[in-house]
Amino acid sequence: MLFEAKTAEAIASFTLSDHQQVFLRDVDVFLDYLVKNPVPVSKNKNQPPVKWAEPLNRLLSSPDVLTLKRPLTASYARIMGLLLLGRSSGLASLRPDSRGNTILHVHDSIYQQWQVMTDIERYFTLLEAWINRGYATNVGERISAIDNRFLSGFMMMLGDNDLWQGRPAHDPGFYLRRGKAFNLSILKMTGLADFQFEDSNRKINYLKLTPWGQLFLTACRQGFKDSLICGNYEDDDEQINLLPAIKTIRSDVNNTLEKTAPVIAASYILSVALGSKCTRTLKVSADHLLEELAEAILEAFDFDNDHLYHFQYLTSFGADRSIGHPAMDFCDGSVTETRLHQLQPFPGMKITFVFDYGVNWEFEIVVMHGSEESTSDIQVIERKGKAPEPY
Repeated sequence: MLFEAKTAEAIASFTLSDHQQVFLRDVDVFLDYLVKNPVPVSKNKNQPPVKWAEPLNRLLSSPDVLTLKRPLTASYARIMGLLLLGRSSGLASLRPDSRGNTILHVHDSIYQQWQVMTDIERYFTLLEAWINRGYATNVGERISAIDNRFLSGFMMMLGDNDLWQGRPAHDPGFYLRRGKAFNLSILKMTGLADFQFEDSNRKINYLKLTPWGQLFLTACRQGFKDSLICGNYEDDDEQINLLPAIKTIRSDVNNTLEKTAPVIAASYILSVALGSKCTRTLKVSADHLLEELAEAILEAFDFDNDHLYHFQYLTSFGADRSIGHPAMDFCDGSVTETRLHQLQPFPGMKITFVFDYGVNWEFEIVVMHGSEESTSDIQVIERKGKAPEPY
């Protein structure tokens, strides 16, 4: 059972404070702004530009006050926290446009679900999304953790005992340096911790979990530990069944956000680049094994298939995944057992094919679009540029 009696009683009697209701209003401000202002994001980090973030910051209940001469979007801790909540819940998603840009927008069907939810349902749904799927990589950042999630990857492993025992953190700056300001902002917005940022969100001199935060996060922390012991993983993540457990305690938590099933095409057009001037365009069946895709890529660039390799990509929630040669023991799966459709490809998705660890060739793959026209063989439909010599 995820929650012991004391925690279950606290969850059953929990009501939203004024502070937490303001947080939910800020979430709605963020979503409404994104509905009206879908925005191209940067290619490397999938972050919106600062000129998009600045007007949004002024609309929030407690705007970040920055004294930096040239602030970046990542400087706005509250906006980055809201962005991570949006991405991890599925409310905010990415899609390609006709010009090859990646657009951050509100996911219509999930947003419709959000609009019929009560505030208490929204609160627990966002907490669950952040705790289970709040990968920093989904907003273009990395934290010093085993998997880029704050609670399971960072706080559970590295958090000091003072914080967990209800005392102020011995070194609050440690949490800011390694856990990042946007995760701390989520802790504060949701009423799980108390602190104040200083120096344009670059310094923190105090950090303490609230009684609610200590109780709730300790239960979640133990849930992650139990899942590791039992090996009861979900979707390859050490996830905890947070919302189902809350539903058994509270009869007023019924509606949650259900992710729509991915649409899998019969085949996909993949653009594969080696450097800036050499590309090959392939047509690949969704049922082709990644082993077959690796062979086709190497052949298209006149490389011999004589070294180890792996494919690296981010899931739709930003989890880092790798599928490798059968001899590789650090990967999440094998190319001999994984088919392209299992990666849940979507237009604009980026995959890196790393070949020959001595030289470390990196082939950048972009999923251009899907097609209902199947193909039995992987076809090279376009070649541009001369491939480099592999040795």
